[in-house]
Amino acid sequence: MRMTNAPYPPVVVVDENDNILGSATLAEVWNKGLYHRIVSIFIVDSDQRMLLQLRSPQVMMYPNCWDQAAGGHVDEGFTYEQTAKKELFEELGLDGVKLEVAGTFRSNNALNGARIVNQFERVYIARVPRDVALRPDPEEVSAVQWFTSAELTAQITQQTEKFTPGLLYALRKYFSDF
Repeated sequence: MRMTNAPYPPVVVVDENDNILGSATLAEVWNKGLYHRIVSIFIVDSDQRMLLQLRSPQVMMYPNCWDQAAGGHVDEGFTYEQTAKKELFEELGLDGVKLEVAGTFRSNNALNGARIVNQFERVYIARVPRDVALRPDPEEVSAVQWFTSAELTAQITQQTEKFTPGLLYALRKYFSDF
């Protein structure tokens, strides 16, 4: 995801139907409200628990909030799936995980009146063994935690503001058990 203040490579820019138009910097994408692509990867283990990450305080968007296991912007020259695999490895140290496409949705938001975020989000599900070894990247991830459906529902009910809007939307849309 690399959302710290380090320089970010150009991201894929698309039209309102998710057709590739070219690329631009994130600053340009946000300032002009250009459509771009992101990926979100949800991980479920063999006990039907879902892995979430607590975003680092250094990330630009939604610091210190719970989010899906991994995700990020689709950089120029990458596909949704290539990006999903790259983000799983970079953020959690996972390689060779089979991904299922849950779906793609379009969202339009204004953040703090400064950024216009128009994006297509491809949601993936990865199923892993209960004891899978994780190596979270401390620059992006403060913590990871496995949640049962009941635990996650209770946490969201008690502290909705501690969860990213994209996570909450994807849970409602793609995960009836959560």
